[in-house]
Parts: sequence; C-alpha cells; structure tokens
Amino acid sequence: MKGKDDCIECGAGKMELDARKGELECNSCGIVVSSADMLDTNPGKTTYGGESATHEAVRNNCDINGNMGTSGGYMDTKGLVGGNRKKWNRLRKVNRSTTRLKHPLAEAVRKKVKEMYGSFAMQAAEPFIKMMCKPLKGELELQRQALDNKALKKQLGMPKQSICRKKSGVRGESSELNIILLAMAAVEVAGELGLLSKMDRRAGMAQHKLTRKQLINAKRTLLNHFKARITMGWEEKPATKTPDDIREDGVEQAIEHIHDMLGESLREELLDEVNYETEARLALLGEGSTSALTANTEVRMAVCVAFFATLVSMGLQAGMADRLGAVFGMTGSGIRSRYEALSAAEKAGEADYNGVFLQCEMTCLEILATLHPAHALITRAGLGDLWSHKEGSSAS
Repeated sequence: MKGKDDCIECGAGKMELDARKGELECNSCGIVVSSADMLDTNPGKTTYGGESATHEAVRNNCDINGNMGTSGGYMDTKGLVGGNRKKWNRLRKVNRSTTRLKHPLAEAVRKKVKEMYGSFAMQAAEPFIKMMCKPLKGELELQRQALDNKALKKQLGMPKQSICRKKSGVRGESSELNIILLAMAAVEVAGELGLLSKMDRRAGMAQHKLTRKQLINAKRTLLNHFKARITMGWEEKPATKTPDDIREDGVEQAIEHIHDMLGESLREELLDEVNYETEARLALLGEGSTSALTANTEVRMAVCVAFFATLVSMGLQAGMADRLGAVFGMTGSGIRSRYEALSAAEKAGEADYNGVFLQCEMTCLEILATLHPAHALITRAGLGDLWSHKEGSSAS
C-alpha cells in the first residue's frame, strides 16, 4: 500500500518538499510537481516560504468593535456586561468590511423609475419613493404611536409594507414585480399631484403583467400616506398647478426624453439642428399652453409629431416613428398617422399651424424669425441677426 509521500510515477521513491521553490521532488526518479501544501487558503497571513510567499498580511482590526472583550482572534463575551454583550451580538451579524445601502429597496425603486420613465420622472417621484420605502424615525414615529386615531395611525405606516404584504393578486407576485409596482405607484402619484404629466400605465402593466387592481391599490396606499403626512403637518400641501403649467411641464418632460433617445443615434451637430428646428415648431404651435394650435392632441403625441416632422424635413425619418413611440409606450404607426393627418389638414387649408406641417423652402426657425423676431429661441439660436442681414441684403 502506497503512502501519501510515495512517488506516483516510479513508486520507489519518496516525494520531498523544497520549501524555497514550493515544489515536491522524487528522490528516486527526480520528477517535480507543485506542492498543494504551499497554497495558503488564509489571505490574512503570509505563507511560510519567506520570499516565495504569494500573499501579504492584511489588517483584521478595521473595526474596533470586533475586538470588544478580547485581545486575540477568539471572541469571548463572558467578561462583558449585559449591554456590551447585546451590542456585540448585534454587531457580529453585520459585515463591517462592506458598504451597504441603508435602504436598498428605495434605491432599487429609484433605478426602476429611471429605467421605465427617465431621469426627469425619477427626480419628480423622489419624495414619494422615500416616504414609501423608508420608515418613520425619531419624533415622527413617536407622534404616530401616540395617535388615538387608528385610521390615521395606519395610513402613516410605511406604505411599502402594506403594498407588499397584501394577499396574492393585489401585491406583486415576486420581489421584482413589487419593485415595479412601487415605481409605477410613485410616478402615478406624482402625476396625480401635477408634478409630472400623467404617464400611460397600460404599456408598463402589459409588459410586466400587472393588473389595474394591483396598481390602483399601490397608488391609493401611497396617496393616503402622503395626505396623512399633510394632516400631521409633516408635508406641505402641493401648489395647485394651472392647466397651462401642466401642459408646459408635459412638453419639457417629453422633449427631455426624446433628446436622450436621439442622442444615442445622431451626432452632436445634427442633434442640435434637430432640437432647434423642433423647438421652433413647438413655438410656432404655441405648445406649452392650453391655447396651443395642437391643444386637442395629447401633449406627448404633439411633441413626438413635431420631432417627426423635423426628421421628415431633414430626410432622417426612417425608423424614427417607432423609436419615438417606444419612448412613451406608443406605436410608430400612431405617430405617422397623426403627422399625416395634421399635414393633410394644413395643406388643404382646413387648419393653420403656421406652416409647421408644410414642406416648404423656409425652415421653421426662419418662419419663427419672420413672425416673431424677438422670440427667445431665435435669440438663442443666433438667427435674429442672420435674418435681419438677409432682409437688408434683399432690400439693397
């Protein structure tokens, strides 16, 4: 029977250790193999090969709480008083070498809002994400506990607990679906309060197989919590926005989302040209107010059609209707048909959109310079002086 030191090649010799090289060598046939004994499995100390050591010693006292009650590597809590023993038992459960998010769920919901609706929506929904995912602390929680009004006390509880612990069919069926549900609820409430234009919930619900019952429950829970905070004086009642303010916010949000999308496919100089020309179209339409020439068109559709009209005029429309629609969960065919309807109406003289949907030699920036020479967009684009120069040259 062979011993563990016997040579597996010749069977006659013994494998001897060369500690300097970290090798085993047969004293009979001379075969050399690496020594498994030299592989140090503890990165907290150096190996015993001197200069051949492959690991460096690391500090293991980075947290002073790790040495409570002991002067060595073994933790003995026998000599600790009750308070310190309780503290140690809590601290030992925490990996002190790792930075952890205090509220990982809030961060996950925040990222999901940005992924689904964009950075503008994430900023607007941020206060609702915090109050939905983070528990009350300190004085606020003491005030809640002291309440005699059970309904108000319940509403002030952390909304995510109520949303995620409902019965099956009302909560999300997985952790990921709960995060999506919380994200959509935060955006819905922001839209309800006029901080965002209302998003089309149907696309998100269909994609993630969420029901109207699930979303309405999550939205109602968060909205009731926010109203309870206002009742307690912890939050200010949001300012009531006028219809014009809401329309203007919707235009700004839509433009920002489309800018981000186009930035992925157009070079910077071309993107600037598309942006200026489209903003001129929106200015000619009077968009951003309820008296806009396209006020009867949903605001995101109006902005998408304005961008598509610009892309058509520049010969860049191939595939863009679908990409514009994807930004807001709309269809490319819907954007194309709306653009064609507006173009046909203006061409037939049935509607006047200040030439926005007509194919003519003048750009919309030039039309805007003619109709409104003092417009801020013209000044920013530097076309006011250019147009004056053209007029002067024609007169001479």
